[in-house]
Amino acid sequence: MLPATPNILLGEPLIELTTIPSTNIYAMDQVHQGLALSGSCYTADFQTDGKGQHGRSWESEKGQNLLSSYVLELKQLKTGKIWTPAHQIGFSSAIALGARAFFAAFAGEETRIKKPNDIYFRDRKAGGILIENLVRGKDWTWTVIGIGMNINQASFSSASANHVAANPISLQEITNQNWDLKIMQEHLSEALTTAIQNWIVEGDEKTIQAFDALCIEVKNKAT
Repeated sequence: MLPATPNILLGEPLIELTTIPSTNIYAMDQVHQGLALSGSCYTADFQTDGKGQHGRSWESEKGQNLLSSYVLELKQLKTGKIWTPAHQIGFSSAIALGARAFFAAFAGEETRIKKPNDIYFRDRKAGGILIENLVRGKDWTWTVIGIGMNINQASFSSASANHVAANPISLQEITNQNWDLKIMQEHLSEALTTAIQNWIVEGDEKTIQAFDALCIEVKNKAT
């Protein structure tokens, strides 16, 4: 079971969308317009232009997987700390740890992280993370955390080095059961919140060490 997180930072409110180009694009646009509420999670049934690392797209059948972007205003962490871009590596490591903890809670301990922030089950990709940050002056002010998790999709098209994640796998393929996406979204929000809280308490160094301990090398033509 995932640990309890009484003070939710991420996932409230939940804004459910249908078909949009990208949850990250939508979320960042909300931040720039001053319409975003810190902690909000924007989800979509389908993305026409899902964003991945290095310009790759994210393959997902409509209504089968978790496609979401969380927004967080750093000052809402209420630590009294001035957040700068130097803290982003530790934060990114924490988010990867949270995403991995979420998937491992259902798929098992063979869930690992492939640097910089992909979630793998054995040698197959189960999820990806794309974090985009807003910096004003020297201050890191907002972050958008985009996460795609393969949950109920039963099959994937052939991998392409330029477009689709190599050798993907879903939780359904691992467990041979379908999952309630709304409940899974709640679990993901809780896992990410716990990871952020642990990062705040433990700091960058310990968080990065924990991240490194769970990383694996995956030899794929496309990564």
